[in-house]
Amino acid sequence: MWEKIKKTVIEQVMWAEKNLKGKNGAQKRKAVVSKLDEVIKLPPSLEWLDDMILGWLVDRVCDQLNELTRHNFGEWELSETQEREIADEIPDPEDSFIPY
Repeated sequence: MWEKIKKTVIEQVMWAEKNLKGKNGAQKRKAVVSKLDEVIKLPPSLEWLDDMILGWLVDRVCDQLNELTRHNFGEWELSETQEREIADEIPDPEDSFIPY
């Protein structure tokens, strides 16, 4: 499930970068988190944390994409290998501390 969530976050970040031209980073982040919140349903006990968790994931994906593309990932098409590398860099929840 965690791998599917990471893949979805990567896809949505790439979507926002390509389709929300003219918006700043904060606006794109907010749009992605909102879209992900509709798609990814967390257990009821975590629902109050969902925006923070999803925002953290979006930030991690953006960090990885910026590193990979030198801050210009809007024009990139990710290969499956690149997508896998980005997903692998996002720690699993049980292996990391998610700030809130």
